[in-house]
Amino acid sequence: MMTFEKAVKRYLKRPTKKYGNPKNAMAHQTLGWMAGARPEGLKDPVTKQVIKYSQYYHDKYPDRTIVWDETAGMFKGREMASITSLDVTNMEDVLTDEKGLSPAGVNNYLRYLRAVVNFSRKKLSVKFLDPPEFELGEEDHREEYLEPQDAAKLIRWLDPLRSDMVRFALATGLRNTNVTNLKWEYWNPKTGDIIIPKEHLKNGSPHHFIVTKAALEVLRYRHSVREHLIKTYPHLTGGMDLDYVFVQTSPNHYGKKFYRSTLSNKTWKRAVMLAGLPLWVRFHSMRHTFATWHVARGTSDRELMAAGGWKSQKAVGRYIHEDKKHKAEVARRLDGIELIY
Repeated sequence: MMTFEKAVKRYLKRPTKKYGNPKNAMAHQTLGWMAGARPEGLKDPVTKQVIKYSQYYHDKYPDRTIVWDETAGMFKGREMASITSLDVTNMEDVLTDEKGLSPAGVNNYLRYLRAVVNFSRKKLSVKFLDPPEFELGEEDHREEYLEPQDAAKLIRWLDPLRSDMVRFALATGLRNTNVTNLKWEYWNPKTGDIIIPKEHLKNGSPHHFIVTKAALEVLRYRHSVREHLIKTYPHLTGGMDLDYVFVQTSPNHYGKKFYRSTLSNKTWKRAVMLAGLPLWVRFHSMRHTFATWHVARGTSDRELMAAGGWKSQKAVGRYIHEDKKHKAEVARRLDGIELIY
């Protein structure tokens, strides 16, 4: 019998069709939730405080008990051929009502479930009794970008490391993963460019870009931080991650790599609130801001695709938002027209 878990396991083992890369973290997360119980948090036995689950925190706080996501495991033990459209609808209800996901979040789960269903039908010869149908919900595309003055406020309220990472992301348009995983070996100071290997990129192609003045300032400062750590704590350098650009300088974490999972934690949210910005502002908003600022200054879609590493106009289109000043200019273009009745 081909169960859902077996089908998912075989699907995740196959590289992506377009670029031949391993399946991404989102595929493992969404399908893992459907296939079985998922750890959701870690509870402190004394304070009863619950923090979001991650393997890092699980290893760091072994005394904390795991809080399980009781909504997970909808298709655990199910025969693949028995999944119907009603099951898809029930899953949508759980994701919306119990997990509180947005339409875009629900669509992520639907896309991967649809992918496993199609994979099972074509590659595993599963004959569905009542083939499930999928209808993606309409996503609410918010204007996810910052005006220059708002970006400056956020930078002022962030700690120095996150501040540098935001400045670098605004100057380069890099995703949070590419910023946290940026290595010195990717940068050529003589030519002034950076090449990120394809295995670290979502679209499966290496990304080459020229370092701007703003990005160069950040790189030079982070290099001075690196030199300071080596000079001040030579006895600790063996345990440091000094091949990475963005490393920590706090006690007990000298020279340690900054992980993506800690990027948008309470420190980030506090800075967003103190800057008076909407709570939806996240690090990935910097990539939207990068695209929007470029277009407002006359950059074409084709130029922007090259600058930000997008593979298609459809992909880059999701990141472009009309800024308020440009909207006002467009609206005033018809002010001079007089109608004579």
